[in-house]
Amino acid sequence: MSSSSSPAQTKRCQYCGAAMVLRVSKSDKNRGKPFWKCLTSYGATSCNGFEWVDVTLAEADQQPDTYDATVLNMLKSIKDLVLVLLVLSIVILFVLLMTN
Repeated sequence: MSSSSSPAQTKRCQYCGAAMVLRVSKSDKNRGKPFWKCLTSYGATSCNGFEWVDVTLAEADQQPDTYDATVLNMLKSIKDLVLVLLVLSIVILFVLLMTN
């Protein structure tokens, strides 16, 4: 796998084969430098797949932080699901009260 992969293409982890996401470093030492991070690195079964992307800092500033956007979308979906479960619980409670 080349470290000069295009940020627009998808990438697979060389260790476990899972999808990788493009992130941008926020550390003092590597601020703005893009890197690929394995998605399994964030879960219970972690392979810690990691690879720097070889681009200039000007190009790195233009790359989106796709992991953060994905997490925000997932949190919104969870919030929506909790709301649906709450409404269903109220309906079930109402039906139980009406049948007794």
